Amino acid sequence: MRKELDLPRIDDSKLDEAEALIASIAAREPGTAAAELEALSALTGKLHSEVEFLEYWSWTDLDTLARLTLAPEPPCVPDLTWEETQELVRRIQNCSVTGQEWAMRYDLQLLRRSLSLPNVMDFVASGEDVEVIAEKLLQAAR
Repeated sequence: MRKELDLPRIDDSKLDEAEALIASIAAREPGTAAAELEALSALTGKLHSEVEFLEYWSWTDLDTLARLTLAPEPPCVPDLTWEETQELVRRIQNCSVTGQEWAMRYDLQLLRRSLSLPNVMDFVASGEDVEVIAEKLLQAAR
């Protein structure tokens, strides 16, 4: 598989700081977390807004959100091959079994961006064989 499809490494030494900043942002009144957002942007190299972190606990946990925040934005790879799509589907399915939610969300976003499909998880969770899912994803993207 191409290098840009590899799962990025997360700098675990920054994890505690990212979690603390996210928790602080989520606990503040809207419009009052500018300093924390600036510190988080300095830590991650990405711009962030309060909206990303409001009530995060309703859709994920702090560790997952911190890892996603530290990860680079997934690339858009518009010429994904059938084999690469299969591998990404396998990784997503494996992550859902092993509990690596941040990696699963990263790969889902990579597929969404690359295939311009909003409902990638519907395909991945269909229960069909990986080969069939990959083919259906690529057909839907055409």
